[in-house]
Amino acid sequence: MEFCITGEMEFLLLHNIKACLFYLLPGGKFFKKKFYIGNIGGDQIIVEVAGGKIGSWYGLNSGNNGNIVTLWSLVADKAGLSGVINKWLNKHITAKYSYLDENNKVIAYAYLYRNNYRHVWYPKTSGKGLKPLYNIPGIIRSNELVIVKGEKRAEALIEHGIMATTVMLGIYGSISETDWSILIGKQVIILPDKDEKYAEKIAAELANLGILHSIPEGYEEGIDVKQLFASNQKNIQAFPARQYLKDKSPLPKDIISPRILTPGGMLLLGGAPKVGKTDLLLSWLAYMSAGLPFLGMIPAKPLKIFYLQTDIEYHYIKERLQQLEFDEKSLELVSENLIITPKTKLLLDSEGVEKIGNIMAKTLNVKEVDIIAIDTLRSIFDFNKYKEENSNSSMFCFLKDRVEKLRAMTNPRCGIILTHNTKKVSKRSLSEEPFQSFSGASALRSLYTSGVMMMKDNEQHKLIFELRNGESIPAMQISKVNSQWRSTCATS
Repeated sequence: MEFCITGEMEFLLLHNIKACLFYLLPGGKFFKKKFYIGNIGGDQIIVEVAGGKIGSWYGLNSGNNGNIVTLWSLVADKAGLSGVINKWLNKHITAKYSYLDENNKVIAYAYLYRNNYRHVWYPKTSGKGLKPLYNIPGIIRSNELVIVKGEKRAEALIEHGIMATTVMLGIYGSISETDWSILIGKQVIILPDKDEKYAEKIAAELANLGILHSIPEGYEEGIDVKQLFASNQKNIQAFPARQYLKDKSPLPKDIISPRILTPGGMLLLGGAPKVGKTDLLLSWLAYMSAGLPFLGMIPAKPLKIFYLQTDIEYHYIKERLQQLEFDEKSLELVSENLIITPKTKLLLDSEGVEKIGNIMAKTLNVKEVDIIAIDTLRSIFDFNKYKEENSNSSMFCFLKDRVEKLRAMTNPRCGIILTHNTKKVSKRSLSEEPFQSFSGASALRSLYTSGVMMMKDNEQHKLIFELRNGESIPAMQISKVNSQWRSTCATS
């Protein structure tokens, strides 16, 4: 293990001040709250071993002073100081675990010692307030996870491809001090790990937040955890209205707000053939990948997007992208975050799903994918197995068997955007029930969480919104001016 000389080493040495001084200066003696050593280079050294000045030292003869790290430099070669301290710390500390935030920045380090003693260091904060769960970046990417006891156990599962977490240091006292809100909307299994009290206390905390969870009966080490998730899918949980009313925890962040695309959601962009869906979507995704608003739709951050595009050849994608107006920083984000296939002839059958999964794995970190966009649904529909797109049952099975499998191969919480053509219907029908004009409409409407219908009348484009999880959004008049889509006004 490597420890940083700037702050981490000092913290760890102070935390082990007596053992450190015994090793470094074996001839010294402790008296009250100080440590005395008679002769280092002709100087008598006194070291504070408690209180606010712990680790501070001063020389009675020379007047020199410093901290615990500089004290080591009096004894060890300064050129190899870091290595000497690292070597000593590694004799005492058996494991070091990093607690990271959603941006992979360190919140805290947890240390495990040979005598099973454990403690935590917060490099930049006081450590007050709610404690983080272990493996936050992994939790965000996953729809299902396991809670275990201790970082070592969590890491063992993570190495086998199972998303796992633990409360800090895996101790009972940390449970009520932990921020559990990040688990809202996820499927959680709590493994007792021979401590039923620990598991039941966590279960009570999750129940208070309405988080779906289970403690498997008769669980023993060696049982396939993935099988537990499969059997857990069959469980149904219910909560009294009291819980919903009392639960004040924050809602999951929208991928695209306001509620345009929510975590694990599906958005359907529809319209007649040649109405401009692909052109609109290309601009929309470019803005989302740069973290910029587009027609009032706001991404949570610069989004990582895989765009399976079946209509436009390479040269024309290039032309349209180069016409978009971005500053240098935004252009760099688009270049990094947006992956687009040029015109592709591919059916999303079992082989097609595997091919697209492999392409995504080569071009993106699949666990960090925020959006998978498919344009158009009809072009990749597996007609060989699912008859035809106007069949509700065929459409339902295709979305479940193919599109959802593609999502499961990447980030189960990512959003799906599909484009789809409307059927030939009268203008009146389209105006009165626009979202019933899709092929396979009933199946689609039962699965998508938001719909956007693009219409064109008298050379004027219009967007109509349908949201399952949010308040209604007024219809929007849009136009394309100088290769840029702009909102002209909202309509009732």
